Amino acid sequence: IQWLESMQRERDTLTSRGTWVMVPRSKIGKHRPVKCKYVYKKKKNKDGSLQFKSRLVACGYSQQEGRDYRADETYASVCSYSSMRFLMSLCCQKGYLLSQTDITGAYLESYLTDTVFMEPPRDMWVNGKPPRDARGQELVCELKRGLYGLRQSGHLWGECFKDFLMKDKTFNMGFTEMTGEPNLYRKTFVLNGRAEELLLGQYVDDCVLASSSNEARLWFMERLEKRFPVNPKSSGLITFDTPGLVLSMHVRYDQEKGVLQLDQHDAIVAIARKIKVTDLPPRSLPITDTVDLPKLERAEVSQTDYLSVVGSCLHICQVSRPDSAYAIGVLTRHSATPGQEHMDAAHNLVKYLYSTRDLFIQYTRDTHGNEPIIYERGAPVQTTQRTIEERLKTSKPEERPNEPNLYIDANFAGDKVTRRSTSGMICFMNGGPVSWSSRLQKLCAQSTAESEIYAVTDCVKEAIHLKLLCEECGVRTIGV
Repeated sequence: IQWLESMQRERDTLTSRGTWVMVPRSKIGKHRPVKCKYVYKKKKNKDGSLQFKSRLVACGYSQQEGRDYRADETYASVCSYSSMRFLMSLCCQKGYLLSQTDITGAYLESYLTDTVFMEPPRDMWVNGKPPRDARGQELVCELKRGLYGLRQSGHLWGECFKDFLMKDKTFNMGFTEMTGEPNLYRKTFVLNGRAEELLLGQYVDDCVLASSSNEARLWFMERLEKRFPVNPKSSGLITFDTPGLVLSMHVRYDQEKGVLQLDQHDAIVAIARKIKVTDLPPRSLPITDTVDLPKLERAEVSQTDYLSVVGSCLHICQVSRPDSAYAIGVLTRHSATPGQEHMDAAHNLVKYLYSTRDLFIQYTRDTHGNEPIIYERGAPVQTTQRTIEERLKTSKPEERPNEPNLYIDANFAGDKVTRRSTSGMICFMNGGPVSWSSRLQKLCAQSTAESEIYAVTDCVKEAIHLKLLCEECGVRTIGV
């Protein structure tokens, strides 16, 4: 019954927003109506309650390019994971309020620029037949708004939200878009005689807001709620008492103490239960560098099952687990032809994640900025008398708040088949990692030095990205 009720809510929402108008099929000309279907999902709200969601989606694969959509309107950008972590780290250091909000039916807020027709959903049929008008003509839906599933809906919604923040003359929001991150916005203004700042990260319909005061936050939310329908169950301040749920991350924030923590405990438990490894012995490593996974000519196990596990781990790794970056990089190299050894290695990675499911990333606010603990084996021997810990500890630049520190390394000829090296990078900011990667190099290095030069060259791109964010957020002098 919950699903039937959720379907009715979806239909009511679509009808109230004027998502379509009914027109006779005989008047649509050469247009071919796209198909549609309901997608069902259980969603966990910010307060921990379960929400049954039914979403009517158009089958975009049945659209015709040039008639139903334009080829240049199929791309929609989102805020990168590293930029979202950068925003939360910066918020913690500045002592700002952190909040989240979710826009209900976001795609429906945009209007289509092309004429698109859709077959009526099955729950609109009468006695097993499509709906008809008073004259007995069969009806189809002429879409007016960006329904979920259409190829252009994501692009149109992104432009709609961007226009609201930057160009809408009714609300006059006055945000500026970051050069280094198209879905990160900043606004500085004076409110009640006080200088205020807002930082906003957008990921489709989810927004994370860092505000210099509660008055500034309320100023933004008042205008957002007037323009878009906001889901109150998925919106509000993020604290330790009321954690946030952002991109499957549990986010806890103590503004007074200056501590922000994020983890994906529930996502890890879900995948571990799915493949039934919760009762197996724990693992202390995601994978070892001595593991030699063979390159097969053809798949020996279900590719769908393998990609399901690897894909879930990939998302977890990209969002909150840099310690598994190398392992997931190795596993993805065998996505086309997985064997039993590869499946076992993937299950071992899930077992490791489950064994360490309580680990979290933490950002702290203090006068010293970053204090990562990183060691290197190749430290040169000094003539002065130092302890083994001092000799092993890597050199670090002078610590300052909001100063990202980038660490890079490479393993020479690590891939046993291609003999290519792997580049590893991690960037710390305010005591915790905001960006990381582990990827196979595109060129085959001829020496250790060459492999490390390739790694540095590749990671300079991330350094420039973070440099731009720091400059545009006012924590670094432009051009220095």
